Amino acid sequence: MVRKARTASRAKRAASKQKDVSRAESIATALNNGSVEAALLGTIYTAPGDTFESLGGELGFDRGGLLLLNPHIHALEELEPGIPLDVPLLARKSIMQARVSARGGLSAYEVAERELLFDVCQDNRPGRDNPRIRMYHATTIGGAEPDEVAWCSSFVNYCVEQAGGIGTDSKAARSWLNWGSEVRAGDWRVGDIIVFWRTSINSWKGHVGFLVGYDGDRSLVLGGNQSNRLCVDDPYPFSQVLSVRRG
Repeated sequence: MVRKARTASRAKRAASKQKDVSRAESIATALNNGSVEAALLGTIYTAPGDTFESLGGELGFDRGGLLLLNPHIHALEELEPGIPLDVPLLARKSIMQARVSARGGLSAYEVAERELLFDVCQDNRPGRDNPRIRMYHATTIGGAEPDEVAWCSSFVNYCVEQAGGIGTDSKAARSWLNWGSEVRAGDWRVGDIIVFWRTSINSWKGHVGFLVGYDGDRSLVLGGNQSNRLCVDDPYPFSQVLSVRRG
């Protein structure tokens, strides 16, 4: 009896291992479409009505593939709204664009203004993060991150995406230097995306937000991670403006 039980247990483990291999192959097939971007992950949050089957259809692989990427939902029989899920970035883009199109939209700047109502700021308590900042990060490559990770670019990307546009999918502020079109100084207007350098003009560091207006030699910017919060402020002088962009 003991020998039979052990044999059955080994067979069960082998079957489970084969199932995991099949799941891994399913994900590999879904990710391997010949581009680097196909191997990158982003994060979505489940919406009302999402099921394993409906998301699997949108993502192009089965429930097993979704579970491999998201072991935290392994014990769930059904999905509920608000669960963060890592998914291939290309699939994430199509899902989010479909959701935004379905509900109609605001401009990116109007989305940013609406976000001011939430009084978003970094949570400085040990081991705690502001879930809204994590949601901004979720729109970029690598997905949701703690709120101490610089989030000005993630905020702008979130707003552009919510307006039905395509952002840079990057947490780096200077990634916006390659987005949209350059706007000459005399043509700047409210809602344009403004990019600054930090530390040094030749460094990789920067800041990005939405242009609101002017205050002397400084621009007023609606942006995230300004004094660790979302607000309208004058973070840098005009001399540190790298570019103003319009989509």
